[in-house]
Amino acid sequence: MSVPIDHGDGGRSSFRHWFDQARLWPARVLGRRRVRRVILERVGAQTFVVLPEVFNPTIFRSGQVLAQYIATAPNLSARRPGATALDLGTGCGIQAVFAATRGYDVTASDINPHAVRCARANVLLNGLDDRVRVVEGDLFAPVAGEEFDLVTFNPPYFRGVPKDAFDLSWRSPDAVERFAAGLPRALRPEGLALIMWSSHADIERLLGALSDAGLEVQTAHTHRAPAEVMTIVEARRSA
Repeated sequence: MSVPIDHGDGGRSSFRHWFDQARLWPARVLGRRRVRRVILERVGAQTFVVLPEVFNPTIFRSGQVLAQYIATAPNLSARRPGATALDLGTGCGIQAVFAATRGYDVTASDINPHAVRCARANVLLNGLDDRVRVVEGDLFAPVAGEEFDLVTFNPPYFRGVPKDAFDLSWRSPDAVERFAAGLPRALRPEGLALIMWSSHADIERLLGALSDAGLEVQTAHTHRAPAEVMTIVEARRSA
């Protein structure tokens, strides 16, 4: 199923592209000073410690954009007592924390042991250890047989073999395809999945994998930034 996606760069003049790149330069310089070191980040009312081996959700923006959507979208409040959410590739745990603030009992999972340690620290830091459990494992393996009302995923956008733990956030040979194939079994019949995507990557790869899994897909939210468009894709089991 095709979803219209604005990749952001189409039709721009060369001057506009140059202007956007020039505007980004100070942020990139400052961002490099914050990457790959222990740092505190604040998103909304929540505070997160980010370890050197873990994806920073504010420097690279996608984690923050998805978390803010979870925090504010009117349809994302838990609709029943005991509603559950699964945050795959949780990183520092930002999506899991914000899902918990919307009333979900959350399972957060990551294949990166440094991310698991980081997410557990942030769950405690934000006083949500009674609402969020953090587990280590590959995609749905730690929750096999469980179903969820909400599944969130900020996947590695680029195909390839990761070089180290930090690179797990960016690169995988097949995580997107395996996620899509396993998603229908992890969603309750009325469940919803939110997948973050960037215009720097091939959107047709994601949409094709979700369509092959028999899921209904549409755009939930678009965030435009200089030189990049971030899209939150919504997927549901077919009726």
